Amino acid sequence: MVSALSFASAYEFQAYGYVTKVVDGDTVWFHSYYGYKAGETFKVRFADINAPEIYTDEGKESKAALEWLLDTYGRYVYLDVDDIYGTDRYGRVVAVVYLPFWYYGYALNVNEWLVESGYASIWDHYNEFDPYSWSLWVPI
Repeated sequence: MVSALSFASAYEFQAYGYVTKVVDGDTVWFHSYYGYKAGETFKVRFADINAPEIYTDEGKESKAALEWLLDTYGRYVYLDVDDIYGTDRYGRVVAVVYLPFWYYGYALNVNEWLVESGYASIWDHYNEFDPYSWSLWVPI
């Protein structure tokens, strides 16, 4: 069972930490400061989306877009970790990634941003998430 961070939000964020490296358009390395796996660095697979493979031009563009977003607005993010499986068959933590914009009181759903921006497509797996009901911005 994954426990949620305790702060006022309509969303269940289980971890807060820093993206240390962008692997491709739907996978990053993440260091958890609080919550789930605190103190550990691990790979995160963005839930229910699929970016083009990194060896393609579209894959390089998707990775570059994600790097731009994080380099421009910050690499500190929240994770909503899948409560059903937690990890995929490769051992990557499956999560929806949220980039906080504290001044505005909202967080950007990075998974949805990649889809809406054309850098990834929805690839719905059996888990707790419903990508068809995601909002781009969520209150924090």
